[in-house]
Amino acid sequence: MVYEFGARLLQLRKAKNLTQQALVDRAKALDPDLRLSDSVLGNYESDHTVPRLTEAAALAEVLGVSLDFLTNGENSRTLPLKDLSDSQIQLLMDLTQAFRQRNEATPQTERPDKPTNEQSELISRVIREIWR
Repeated sequence: MVYEFGARLLQLRKAKNLTQQALVDRAKALDPDLRLSDSVLGNYESDHTVPRLTEAAALAEVLGVSLDFLTNGENSRTLPLKDLSDSQIQLLMDLTQAFRQRNEATPQTERPDKPTNEQSELISRVIREIWR
């Protein structure tokens, strides 16, 4: 829950071997307008105050976790997409959907030995994108 925010923030910072100042510097590199300093970060870590959304989002990004995890401890797995093209993002979404359909459709033991035509086309798209 949010009341454990400070402990989670401290644990993540230490796991990354970052000082408070180093974490502040990396977060401010993302957004120089953040209201963040090492003393402010110390207040967050000791649960004296909680950050605004913009500060929390920057801290989560630097620490490599989702905002959900940082604030609530819920470990939602996410993929960073910011350096991908629109076609690469669409390809990942299509691939994810294909995995879901396959997992929901048949139990592991009943799966065919070779991919469907749609799956083969998706695999071809992945290969073409990688070798582009």
